[in-house]
Amino acid sequence: MKFINIKSLNQNINEDAHKLVCDAENNYSSQIEQLCKTVNDNKETHPVLLISGPSGSGKTSTANEISRVLYRDYGCKSSVISLDNYFRSNKSPDMPRDKNGKIDLESPYCTDLPLLQEHLKMLENGDEFMMPVFDFKAQDRSGYVPFQREEGSIAILEGIHALNPLVTGDCGDFALCAYVSVRTRLKSHTNRLLHPRMIRLMRRLCRDCLFRGRDIPSVFSFFESVSEGEDKFILPFKHRANFQIDTFMSYEVPVYKNCLQAKLEQVRESFTDNSYYQNITEFFEYILPLSETNVPETSLIREFIG
Repeated sequence: MKFINIKSLNQNINEDAHKLVCDAENNYSSQIEQLCKTVNDNKETHPVLLISGPSGSGKTSTANEISRVLYRDYGCKSSVISLDNYFRSNKSPDMPRDKNGKIDLESPYCTDLPLLQEHLKMLENGDEFMMPVFDFKAQDRSGYVPFQREEGSIAILEGIHALNPLVTGDCGDFALCAYVSVRTRLKSHTNRLLHPRMIRLMRRLCRDCLFRGRDIPSVFSFFESVSEGEDKFILPFKHRANFQIDTFMSYEVPVYKNCLQAKLEQVRESFTDNSYYQNITEFFEYILPLSETNVPETSLIREFIG
């Protein structure tokens, strides 16, 4: 288990914040470059890369960065496909339901499984097909676009259920698999560890409150069901991954403190019994803040803070 001591983190912020940021970004880039070498070496037999990971792990940014590095370092073309486009309409009569009777958006059965598995085979063979486009505002399929994987290119499919065999089938003969998540922990002066799930929640709090019109209580409430779905439908299949990418940036929690602490303080009275809230705010007390101006424009962290 990898962890970073908060005392050391604060010392690095005080002494050379720029170096702290650069070292974190370089560590992430090194992981991407190693993965891309293997993907390129195996592209003739494995032209598909499946990327899974829980909510807030940075799958989209990682998929796009892999695509960029494949072309930069190897001249290998690739296309990034979001499995979200294979969601079924909320109006479908047999959509899965959670314990409260609401549509269980974390369930793999929200995916159009037969269509996706048909298209996976067509991706392997380089056949053209009509890829669906999902309209999240309407929560329905809005149309289709033609797609065909070029010979010698890679199709990168990213989504929370990409490694679940119920969703992507038995694709080991033609697909490599990557699991993307926060894996490093922060350690307090009392030896308490901040679970990676809390860091992903911080990411969601920033992104959803800044860009998706949600307030802090709704993000916390939504994350409860997200975490349940993660334990049931995502984590059991991470062993299928050929690669594991740790998207943790050692400087990111100080940045989230700078963005979130005042907002969290405003709703403190409503979260006296919320362990997630208490965990985050407790760690914020011991971490020095870092302005978001220190975050490179190309950083994965920009997916969450803009």
